[in-house]
Amino acid sequence: MYSTDRHTSALVALPRHNVEDPTNGVEAVKYKSDAFEPWVAEDVAKFCTTWQIGTRQRLAFELLLCSGLRRSDIVRAGRQHMVGNTFSMRTQKTGAEMTVEFPDRLMSVIAQTQTGDLAFIGGENGQPFTTESFGNWFRKHCTKAGVEKSAHGVRKLSATLAANAGASSHELMAQYGWATSRQAETYTKQADRKRLGVRASKLVAEQIEVELSPHLNPSAKKTAKS
Repeated sequence: MYSTDRHTSALVALPRHNVEDPTNGVEAVKYKSDAFEPWVAEDVAKFCTTWQIGTRQRLAFELLLCSGLRRSDIVRAGRQHMVGNTFSMRTQKTGAEMTVEFPDRLMSVIAQTQTGDLAFIGGENGQPFTTESFGNWFRKHCTKAGVEKSAHGVRKLSATLAANAGASSHELMAQYGWATSRQAETYTKQADRKRLGVRASKLVAEQIEVELSPHLNPSAKKTAKS
C-alpha cells in the first residue's frame, strides 16, 4: 500500500499490519551432529609420543582404547574386575554386562604404571576420579599432546577398529556395553560398506581383465594379427 509524499511527490510505502509470517509453524531444520569426534592414527601418535608408558595419562588412553570403556566406567575399573586377563563389569549407563580380554600389551602397561587402590586410574591423591573430573583431566592432557579430542573419541576409535576387523553387532554389544544393536550397527554398517566397496572394486577389476582388456590396449590386437 502506498501514499504520495507532498514534498517529494514520491510514492512512500506505508507499513503493513497483520501480515501473516509464512514461516509460522514451520520447524527449523535440525542437523544431526556428532559432538565427539573419533580419534585417528595421527592423534594416537601425538598422544603416545607425549605420554610415555608409565604415566597415568598413557594408562588411561590404553585402557580406553583396548576396552572401549565409557568415562563413567573407567573411573570404577580396577583389579577387582579382573580374572586373569579377562575384565568384566556391569556398565553404569545401561546396566549391561561387558566382558573383554586385555591383551598382553595392556597388562604390561598396567604393571609398569602406578595405579590407584580402588581403580586403575586415580587422581593425584590416589582416590578414584568422578566421571566429570576424569573427562576434564584427560581432555587437558590431550590438549597438551596437541589432540583436541576427548576420551569418548577414543572409545569411538576402539569400536571402529573392532568393526573394521569384522566384529558382529552382538560382539560389539558385549564389549561396549550397549543394550541394543542400534548403536553397534552404526559401526558395522560403516565397516560393511568399506568391505563391500573394496570387494566390488576387485570384481570390477577382474571383469575389466576378462571383458575389456583387449579394447583397453588396441596395440595388442595389431601385434597378435601380425
